Amino acid sequence: MRRPVIRPTLRLAVLAALCLALTPVPHRDHAVAGTTLLTADRLFDGTSLRDGPVQVLIRDGKIAALSLPGAHGTPRIDAPGAEHIDLPGHTLLPGFIDAHTHLTYLWSDTTHAPNHLGDFLGSPIVVAFEAARNAERTLRAGFTSVRQLGASDDVDLALAQAIERGLTPGPRIVAAGAIYPPFPGRADIQWPPDGAAATREEIVAKTRAYLGKGYAWVKIYETSGTWDDTTGVPYYTRDELAGAVEASAPRGWVAAHCMGVEGARRAVAAGVRSIEHGSRLDRAVVRDMARKGIYLDPTLYHVQWYADHGAALEYGPGYRDRLAALQKEQFASVQLARAAGVKVACGSDAVYSMHGENAQEIVWLTNAGLTPVEALRAATSVNAELLGLEREIGHVAPGAVADLIAVPGDPTRDIAVVSRVAFVMKGGVVVRRP
Repeated sequence: MRRPVIRPTLRLAVLAALCLALTPVPHRDHAVAGTTLLTADRLFDGTSLRDGPVQVLIRDGKIAALSLPGAHGTPRIDAPGAEHIDLPGHTLLPGFIDAHTHLTYLWSDTTHAPNHLGDFLGSPIVVAFEAARNAERTLRAGFTSVRQLGASDDVDLALAQAIERGLTPGPRIVAAGAIYPPFPGRADIQWPPDGAAATREEIVAKTRAYLGKGYAWVKIYETSGTWDDTTGVPYYTRDELAGAVEASAPRGWVAAHCMGVEGARRAVAAGVRSIEHGSRLDRAVVRDMARKGIYLDPTLYHVQWYADHGAALEYGPGYRDRLAALQKEQFASVQLARAAGVKVACGSDAVYSMHGENAQEIVWLTNAGLTPVEALRAATSVNAELLGLEREIGHVAPGAVADLIAVPGDPTRDIAVVSRVAFVMKGGVVVRRP
């Protein structure tokens, strides 16, 4: 499918659009965090499951106290004046974290397939409206934080600021600026020229420019492999990749899009923070990843989503076979990485109509061989560590940010319940109730 060139646009237009589009939500639940006492049947604290009954006291946006069963019974928390929210039959968890999203990649409700010129490559004003809607869907699905890995016109930075200021509901956004291979890339995909870099010097300059704008990450396309292309041919040398890693430290990190083993080998040697997709990894690469503490973010569910929507996306002949082969290769990479001790992250690569379906990635991690507990850790404590936010989010403990969700039943016995989130709290403010 041909992708047109993104035309340059002023960031001021995006900010103006967000000011118009993202109006304060009038519901009381989106107001100011106060004191709340939650009660549920069990708790997954980011590491392990604890049977309840459990109580969690939230005060001023932080977790103030926990009450769990112990040798001497369950001490009750007395919180006069607190709002009491009872969640019988539910499990409390930390708010989920999605390590790979594209909130500005849109699928218009009025078209059968993404209209690239009119949708996410169109006016940044329209994109801002749509991205805000996608952000709210993501939050209501239980994802209180995301790593946004690529957008045009700095819409993701503006959206992050709007959410932080309370102008619109959405997850906490950690954003990355994207570095593309030399323009135009492939014959059928023309990368946006303002994000392209051809040499180490250009990569360093682009990395510093992104960090100066406020991005915490840089995403670099090390290999081919997007749309229905699964080739995974490397674009950059190890030294060129190292330019981004060295320029980003200590203010940020690098995520590398890798769908082939040679590209992954170069990215790991350069010292990136995470490998995205990670198709076709071998034992030597995963061994080096484990030794260096490099995360694997396999993005499994999006391959199935593309296969399910390939006809509408106008993929070329044989796309189902190509995607099925890629899916097997990604599963094999996850199994190799897990056996080597690599930390496996949870990223949905949500695009188009996938926003709000992010929890399917947790399910697909178990399809690839992780236990339900390991998959839940990937979406909570492991992702928090990946983002460098482990002291704030990804776990349930006194002092942590009060990002909490509840699902029916026990997700360690039926992982599918992660797609049926009944309660969402972000920063002590209730977003969704049963």
